[in-house]
Amino acid sequence: MNDHHHSDDGGDATSSRLAMDRLLDRPISSEALDENTRLVGQRHEEVEVDELTVLITRIGDEWLGFDACFADRVHQPAIIRRVPHRNSEHLAGVAAVDGEIVPAARLDLLLDLVRDVAPAEPRFVVVGPPDRRWVIPVDEVEGMIRVPRASIIDPPTTVSASLHRHTVGLIAQGDRLAALLDSDRLLDLLDGGLR
Repeated sequence: MNDHHHSDDGGDATSSRLAMDRLLDRPISSEALDENTRLVGQRHEEVEVDELTVLITRIGDEWLGFDACFADRVHQPAIIRRVPHRNSEHLAGVAAVDGEIVPAARLDLLLDLVRDVAPAEPRFVVVGPPDRRWVIPVDEVEGMIRVPRASIIDPPTTVSASLHRHTVGLIAQGDRLAALLDSDRLLDLLDGGLR
């Protein structure tokens, strides 16, 4: 529907490339280089171990967090086409995302969540490594946050059994909690629907 604007991209790409080249060719002082090197190297491992970057989304009433290493990108929703002769309940079908055909998962069915009938801002969250990519339709995407690992709360027994099994813990966000999903367990479960 919006494909007609792509024909002009060549000029935009060239001007963007030239601007990038100018930016990269700028001389940098040795002081600035030393400071940048220090900042990049500064306690990198400690930051990596102590903090987690999480994509916060919503399905129905449930706020869910995806580890940013697992959530590849957020995408506008596209048509999901059913796959014949596949009986897995959570396999919604396949969708075209950036020219790639990706299986789409019904996380609401997998985790016993009630989805919005007509979400105001539906999105696709593309998850998994390149060779095991999945699309997960969500009702809303709030954005990325950084979470100290020490602040992740053990999930209470009141969380639904399916969600509890696939949750690493809970993240407090003001007066609400988001369930931080277990990436490995979730990916294994999704892949199981393709067998």
